[in-house]
Amino acid sequence: MKTLLISAIAFTFFTSIVFAQEGGGSQTVVPDVIEPDSSVLTVTVESGFTNSYLWRGIEFNHGLILQPSVNFEYEGFTLNIWNSSTIIESNENAVSQEIDYSISDAIETGNFYFEPALMFYTYPSKNSISVTGEASLFAGYYLGDYGIYINPSSDFLLNVGGVFSEQGFTYDHETDKSHIVLNAGYGTGNKKFVDYNIFGDESVTPHSTYKLIDINGYMKKNLNETVFIKPSFNYFRIINPDYKNSLNTNQLSIAVSIGAEF
Repeated sequence: MKTLLISAIAFTFFTSIVFAQEGGGSQTVVPDVIEPDSSVLTVTVESGFTNSYLWRGIEFNHGLILQPSVNFEYEGFTLNIWNSSTIIESNENAVSQEIDYSISDAIETGNFYFEPALMFYTYPSKNSISVTGEASLFAGYYLGDYGIYINPSSDFLLNVGGVFSEQGFTYDHETDKSHIVLNAGYGTGNKKFVDYNIFGDESVTPHSTYKLIDINGYMKKNLNETVFIKPSFNYFRIINPDYKNSLNTNQLSIAVSIGAEF
């Protein structure tokens, strides 16, 4: 059973490159602050389907999107490889595929949690090399299952000076059988972020800072010691009237994943 599951998830991850076209953004993730024993290597493989590929309130694809990933954790360090491939596009967006790589370090001291990270966004289907990167620092303060956080990030490759930051509240509750995470945040992006990620090469000058509400969460249900299922959702509400003609101001994605952890 384990061998079959690993093979199936690995197959969906590596063969999803078949759908390669031009790419968009990446997922938004609030780190899981409840970690397993960091003295051993933990490998997690996961494969999920979602109805909408959203990144910081921007819709890149809508329909049926495959998003597999593999995660390696050791001594607080995490290497993640994440892939998004559109199978069916229903909103006339450019069909996209991308592979993202991130490395982070989890640091806990008392009630505080810090996670510096580097993320690289790659678009293998483009004719020329297309890689950009962000540096971020997640900082949170937790009392039991409840916490507050801030997570600023800045582009350091193709859009140097583009900054996006989110701050908000989080609920994180884990037992032997399940793990529930809920987040509610307020995000802002500066002019360089808007120019590059929303308007691209268009000669459009935004009138205000990009602002949004971000509500997301998931429930991870352990089927046994190795296999889990994880339904999740992400809702964005863009609160700038300046962007109503360029973006859908209300966006909701729903995803279901199955995975295994070793």
